[in-house]
Amino acid sequence: MDDRTQGASRRAFLAGAGAVAATALAGCGGLVSRPGGGGTPTARDVSLPAPFKGPEDAPVTVGIYKDFACPACRRFNEQVTPQIEREYVDPGAVRLEHYDFPLDMHAPDAYTAANAARAVQHAADDAAFFSFADALFADQADLGPGTYATLASELDAGVDGDRVRDDAEGRTYSSVVQADKQRGIDAGVRATPTVVVDGSMVERLDWESIRSAIEAARSESA
Repeated sequence: MDDRTQGASRRAFLAGAGAVAATALAGCGGLVSRPGGGGTPTARDVSLPAPFKGPEDAPVTVGIYKDFACPACRRFNEQVTPQIEREYVDPGAVRLEHYDFPLDMHAPDAYTAANAARAVQHAADDAAFFSFADALFADQADLGPGTYATLASELDAGVDGDRVRDDAEGRTYSSVVQADKQRGIDAGVRATPTVVVDGSMVERLDWESIRSAIEAARSESA
């Protein structure tokens, strides 16, 4: 990832938050186009909320912008996300939200995988979405229609794998995916993963930096 692009693009998520420094763990990024690159041949006018784990009314919200085809997102999902869940989500202190941010450099897989995951969410629930998302990261080297169908069918949620495959290929949930990406672009997101704690981007992706941001937000909400 280009350091100049990263340093220029990682700004505060909402008004009032200041600019932040480059992350300690390299993410995936570069030139980011406006939503639309993923195609919308059979997109439906569907509205889905951000999938989340933890209490809906948790005092702190942690959002993560992800690209299912991004190697840095896979590493983050394997190494850091479990710590967030164990330390804060499971005890009920944090609501952990997912936001789609497929990068054009990873097209078409980034877009089809995001649509597949949203199809699972729509067909089942958020728990199934996150189980499917974990499976997508684990099988990142083999993303594609057949993988989506197989992984969805293996879920213990009664999801139709063929339907998920068709929704992925047809970009059925493009409006949902693109809305997330547009929200991120408008806020200055240019790389994945990007972590947001109560509206402010975390400047580094290591566990200690994220933990410090969560603790600061908890103190402010107390």
